[in-house]
Formats: sequence, structure tokens, C-alpha cells
Amino acid sequence: MSKARRVDYAAHETIFLQTDPGDSLLLIQEGRVEISVTSLSGRKSVLNHMGPGEALGEIALLDGQSRSADATAATNVVGMTLSRLDVDLFLKSRPDAMMALIRELCGKVRNASDMFATQAQTDAQARLARCVLKLAEKWGEPQECGRLLLAKSFSQTDLGEFSGISRENVNRRLKQWDSEGIIALLPDGLLLTRPEVLEEIAEI
Repeated sequence: MSKARRVDYAAHETIFLQTDPGDSLLLIQEGRVEISVTSLSGRKSVLNHMGPGEALGEIALLDGQSRSADATAATNVVGMTLSRLDVDLFLKSRPDAMMALIRELCGKVRNASDMFATQAQTDAQARLARCVLKLAEKWGEPQECGRLLLAKSFSQTDLGEFSGISRENVNRRLKQWDSEGIIALLPDGLLLTRPEVLEEIAEI
């Protein structure tokens, strides 16, 4: 890993675009990266959010093809980048690292399956509930009584792009859930006060 090079990205900066050459791997050390695709009609769909300890760009790196999605820094991001040659040499000498990368890829396949299942739900409220739960499971900050706080760095626009719902619809649903005590809209973010109700709404 001695040939790894530090890279820094400002919030909202493009890391790479779909169809860009896949000639490097990014290991995220700090920050959050949004993975998305944009349809021919211009509609953006968020596939995942990745953070510290996760690898980015390994699919294109391993199969030699172009990037399969867009990657954008959702917050300030710090990482280490490695070229295809360096990664190839490293993996050949470290079977344990190869297995770790395989597990990373399996996780992304599972995430893709979850996203397909979410998008297949016709009820917008169910999709939003499922996405809130998924984001809170990974990014939620533990609070009193086992509650989770989804930080305000996840905007309503982010939630809409992740669930395939307009921002206006997200805003309306969140206010309704807040009034019903299912969540609490706080200055610091979105507090899941009754996650079991969200699970019922999400049809999980």
C-alpha cells in the first residue's frame, strides 16, 4: 500500500462519472460518497452512500471496463487511491485482501438487490420508510433509549433521490410522521422515535 496516494474532494465535487475509465481504486478514509445513476430522461437515482473503510471503484478496476455509476462527494472526503497495476500486484500477494474485496463486492450486490426491491414498491410512503430505515441502520447516530438520529447532512433532496420521490412529497411525509410521533424533525437531523412503525409502513 506504499504506492497509495492521498486525494481530497470537497463536498459536492465529482469523483468520477459513469463511463469514465476505471483505472483506479479509492479507499475512503473520511467523509461520505454518494453513488448514483442518471437515466436518459435526466432522472437521478441514488444507489448507495459509502463511507470510511469502504472501497470505491473496484468493479471497473477488476473487469477493465468503464465506471458503472457516478460517484460524488456528499461531504468533504479524504481517501487513498491506487492504480490498477498496484491493486493487482497487492491482491496477488495478499489472498486475505482478495477475500476482503470479494466480500465488499458481495455487499454491493446485496445492496443492489435491496434497491431493486425498494424501487419495485409502488407505494411512495413505503419506499421512503424503507430508505430512511436503511440509511439510519448504516449512518444513524445512537441516542437515548436505542433511538437513531439520521444527521441533517442527509437532506430531503437526498431522501427523495434515494427513494425515487419528489422533495415536496418527502417533506409532506416527514411532517406527517413527525405529527404522528413516528419520527422527530430536530435541528440536528431526523430522529427515529418509533422505528417499528416505519418497518410496518415499509412492509418489511
